[in-house]
Amino acid sequence: MESELLREYLVIVDEMNLSRAAERLHTTQSTLSKHLSVLEREFDAPLLHRGRRGLDMTEAGALLYRRAAAIVDLIDGARREVGRLREGQRVCVTGMLQNADIVSLLARVSRTLRDEKGLVMSLLPTPEGSAISAVLAGEADIAINHKAFSEELDPALARIELYREKMLAFVEPGHHLADREVLSIDDLRDEKLVRLSGGAAEYGWVNIRRLCLHHGFEPKGAPLLIDNMVDCLTYPLDDAVLLLQRGMMPLDTFFGGLRQCIPVSDSDAVFTICAYCRRDREDRLAPFLDELAHGAAHMGIDGESRAALRGRFRSRCDIVAKEYGLNDSEAAAMGDFAKGRSIDRIAADMAVSRIMVGDLLASVYKKTGVRDRQALIDRIEAVELPW
Repeated sequence: MESELLREYLVIVDEMNLSRAAERLHTTQSTLSKHLSVLEREFDAPLLHRGRRGLDMTEAGALLYRRAAAIVDLIDGARREVGRLREGQRVCVTGMLQNADIVSLLARVSRTLRDEKGLVMSLLPTPEGSAISAVLAGEADIAINHKAFSEELDPALARIELYREKMLAFVEPGHHLADREVLSIDDLRDEKLVRLSGGAAEYGWVNIRRLCLHHGFEPKGAPLLIDNMVDCLTYPLDDAVLLLQRGMMPLDTFFGGLRQCIPVSDSDAVFTICAYCRRDREDRLAPFLDELAHGAAHMGIDGESRAALRGRFRSRCDIVAKEYGLNDSEAAAMGDFAKGRSIDRIAADMAVSRIMVGDLLASVYKKTGVRDRQALIDRIEAVELPW
């Protein structure tokens, strides 16, 4: 069976009218009818039937529609990937790959440039302190790192500031600061501050120390050796305060009771995230760097765009889904419905029937205890984020 028959079938179902489908495909109704018959013989089942309002899908037809869409997507994706391997430019990125926000940014940038320019991105995991060295040595093209404050920028490097991220304080639930809704750096003058040791920690401590010195005091460091960010969730902090950028910790950190999270209010209590590359490669990397800067404009404390609002909405939806035990399908239906999308649109996006969407939303209503769309939106918007 040729994949073009499946492509034609998708158009026929989208239009539910042979005349319009033939016009879109630049062919004739009789040709489409013959091809539809070929598919029905191939699968030994009727796919469409004529009802009062025109064509309608049978159960077998609906199943084939979903599978055909997936098959066509796979074929098209394979063609694009093969083409990129043959013709595309590959960009290797290293640095803060353990940061969820940065991984999300890289995913968006990679998807855009892959589709529009055939650019392929690869990741090189390295300790953060080694990321710049990897760029200078030519092992990686771009390093995503904190802005360094302890030394001058190497003249061989170009640096692009991407965004600034808020600083958050984490303490044990029994800490004397645990009930505070907000902290200032001056509040930490007499506190022990966790000084993380290991892979990606030193850049963060340099920033924290610089900030404390700017406020007139030398921070009291309490060493904590970690191998990864999971250790920050499990190792006891005792009476020390852990300062981190928001993107370093998963959402569970803020709402799971493992740590008390307190925003730091000072305008200078931020981590500046930058992209570094060699100056002699800057022109070649310009499309990637431009898209990276464009995507980062919607992140951190500088992001005031609709994209930033959508990010916070998604975070609230994720929290509601976890709190009320929604499965992935229920969470997806809830998010789309709360955005104002119709049942038909949700069904098409999820490749399920309208009945299935109704069942999913009924389950969401039952689990969250709401009765209508507005109550669901109110429930989602009531979630408070600490950033």
